Amino acid sequence: MRAETISDAMNYLDDEIIEDTEAFRQKKKKRKGWIKGAISAACLAVVLGAGLFVADRQQNRIALSENSAHVTARYIEKAPPVASSGDLIYLTEDELFTHWNTAIFKGTVEEIRNIELNFNGEKVYRAVASIQVEATYRGPCSPGDTVSVLLPCPIGGEIWVEDTEIVSAMQVGTTGIFMPVIYTGDSVWEQNGARLVQTDIADFGFADGQRYAFLEGEEGLLFDRDSYPSIAAATTLDEVEAFIQDKIKK
Repeated sequence: MRAETISDAMNYLDDEIIEDTEAFRQKKKKRKGWIKGAISAACLAVVLGAGLFVADRQQNRIALSENSAHVTARYIEKAPPVASSGDLIYLTEDELFTHWNTAIFKGTVEEIRNIELNFNGEKVYRAVASIQVEATYRGPCSPGDTVSVLLPCPIGGEIWVEDTEIVSAMQVGTTGIFMPVIYTGDSVWEQNGARLVQTDIADFGFADGQRYAFLEGEEGLLFDRDSYPSIAAATTLDEVEAFIQDKIKK
């Protein structure tokens, strides 16, 4: 069709039709702009979300020394559902005080934070408790100190770890007498080709979660009574304290 014919045909179009057509074009243009804006906003949200995720992981990361290798550590809110089992080394009542190089102190739990340890791709979950020391019976800490203790299990969440019944009952505000192993530069945890110097994580750590803590709970004194037959009927921390002081004098 010639240009003159198209022009003549346009002259016969109703003005309302022309206006409606132009309005439709503008609406379509705006819609395209809105879609582009929505896509841009979604992309930005993804980028920001990824950035916040990375920042959160970095913020919760625990700095390790150069003596630890192929392992990372970070604080987490809750551990994923886990279960583990194992056999405790049998120790007599006297051997519980001599088999490990333990500190012994009374204190109150101020904070507990779950941690994830990644040994070359193999993840392990624990917790670190901050305890304010009130009395010291043995070891390198003094009343008024706040010490960190690595627990053999995370606290809370859907978890079951055998032989951690006593330590699993710990919570912020719990008062007790604690007997954790003293960590030194030679305290090393090796797993899956990785190496963790344990002093990078805490000052002390429990040899197991059953026999090295005496806790005051809502239901009374909580400890492994089978492992301590001499005080199996004890109901107060004062009784435990007297028993411990007698043992370490020997």
